[in-house]
This record gives sequence, C-alpha cells and structure tokens, in this order.
Amino acid sequence: MEEELRKQAVQRHLAGESPKAVYTSLNRSKNWFFKWLNRYQSGTDDWYQERSRAPLTRPSELSTADKEIITATRKRLDSEPFAQIGVSAIKWELHKLGLPFCSDSTINRTLKREGLVKKNTIFPQRG
Repeated sequence: MEEELRKQAVQRHLAGESPKAVYTSLNRSKNWFFKWLNRYQSGTDDWYQERSRAPLTRPSELSTADKEIITATRKRLDSEPFAQIGVSAIKWELHKLGLPFCSDSTINRTLKREGLVKKNTIFPQRG
C-alpha cells in the first residue's frame, strides 16, 4: 500500500502535477515527497522500498575471539572443583593471562547469550 502510494506520487509529478499538489492530496509531508522523488531519481530499481535504518557496523560489539576467550575461561573455571565462576573470577583469569578484559556487564551479557548463567539451586530465592 505504502509502496504504491510512493510510486503514484512520483508518477503524478512526472505527469506534470506540482509537488505541493501531490503531497497535499496524499496527506503527506513535503519531506516525504522529496525523499521518494530523490530516491526515484537515483536510478535504482527498488527506489520505492523502505531501507533498513540499522547501522551498517557496530564498533562496540565484542569480537568473536573475545567471546570465545570469555566462554572458554568460564567453562574451564566451571570444570574445576570449588572454583569461583563469576565475573570477578573471569576478569582475574584474563588479567593473569595478560589479556584485556571488558566490563562486568559485557562479560555477564556474553555468558547469558552463550547459556552459561546458572540459576542458584542450592540457595533458592524466597519471594
């Protein structure tokens, strides 16, 4: 529906109708009309389709190597009897290896995404 409206607006303008007459009759803004007119004039075949607004890159995203180091450290600590497995322990292990480490929340988020966060079954929370 919206894509057809965009095509219709550009076609009406190409047929000689003024931009103001087009966007006011379609109950759209001036910016809306010229956005789609400029996209049409760019020459791409899919000019009338909506484009993603997501950023192309995420510079603050953790690299896969860092994720693997965090999860491997957690799994190694988890396999040792009586070892602490929390964020502080992971950061200490990374420090001992001379590796840079991220914030507590980043480590927690990584562990949660990898399914390595366990519920406390020994001392359950009381409501």
